[in-house]
Amino acid sequence: MKLNRNAGLDASAKRAREDLAGPALSTNKKQKFSLSQKDRLKKALQKSKIQSVVAPTSKSDSTPVGAPTKKEKRQEPSAASVVLPPASAARSSSNSGIKLTELQEKMQRKLAGSKFRWLNEILYTKDSSEAVQIFGKTPELFDIYHEGFRSQTEAWPTNPVDGFLDYLRKKPAGTAVADMGCGDAKIARTLNAQKKKITVHSFDLVKRCDEVVACDIANVPLKAKSVDVVIFCLSLMGINFMDFIHEAHRILKPNGELKIAEVISRFPDVNSFVSALAEAGFKATKQDDSNKMFILFDFVKSSEGSAVPPSKAKMKSSEMDQKSTKDAGQKKSKLKATGDIIPDNAPLLKPCIYKRR
Repeated sequence: MKLNRNAGLDASAKRAREDLAGPALSTNKKQKFSLSQKDRLKKALQKSKIQSVVAPTSKSDSTPVGAPTKKEKRQEPSAASVVLPPASAARSSSNSGIKLTELQEKMQRKLAGSKFRWLNEILYTKDSSEAVQIFGKTPELFDIYHEGFRSQTEAWPTNPVDGFLDYLRKKPAGTAVADMGCGDAKIARTLNAQKKKITVHSFDLVKRCDEVVACDIANVPLKAKSVDVVIFCLSLMGINFMDFIHEAHRILKPNGELKIAEVISRFPDVNSFVSALAEAGFKATKQDDSNKMFILFDFVKSSEGSAVPPSKAKMKSSEMDQKSTKDAGQKKSKLKATGDIIPDNAPLLKPCIYKRR
């Protein structure tokens, strides 16, 4: 037993001397020592990793790097507090850019259509001075109306304003035009873009572009006998539309031209309309009813017209109906060429009212 202990002590002392002798060891021994040290470190690391997985969570902070702390977790919003966009917001509105569903778009179109019909009825059934006040206080209504109007024109085979543009392009430089009820001033904008030396005065209820002067077209800010052409493109609206005709006569030069486009369904009797304009000082030179939707009229200023003062020219619809009937000598009902009966009190122009849906 004593011999074995001595042998063990000798071996330990030998290993200690080898460790202390470091640099004196041979290259082979260095490599062997280095490899065995790496093995021991590797085993120790593997053992510690296994223990960290198996061992229960201690009270010490074992939060992984980058994970939220307990304080941060408390500050995180709950799922209920996060407002998500509705799943139905899948389509975009062409006007506002807001995402709408197909049903929402349908409802939006229906609402826009009802607003257009309401505004259209106002324009056709009220005096132009009232329309000026309504649209002047809320100019956005003008945009709603004309957006609806443009959607209507998309279904038309032709647009009368394009015919007027073709006509005006052929006029000589220096021609002065009054576009009464111009809307978005397409005539002025187009001719200006094409650098035609034609002056276009554009008038409507609301100024929505630089070319437009906002006013009542029964009283426009132009001097008497100052323009060569006056255009009414679907704009003889309001119960006092004859005031517009008298104003056109005032601003036209002698032998000046009056051009009118109106929806054909508005005319109970075309001859009565032409007769009323003859009394206002206009001679009919051309009538085109080849289009199934519109009638186009060409008149020239042939005289000084009726001497009706502007204050008395504004008539309510019933008064206008009686006057037009009397002037046309319609004391009895008469028949049109189609055979339709025309009542004695038929108006010169019926309001263009869309059916309510």
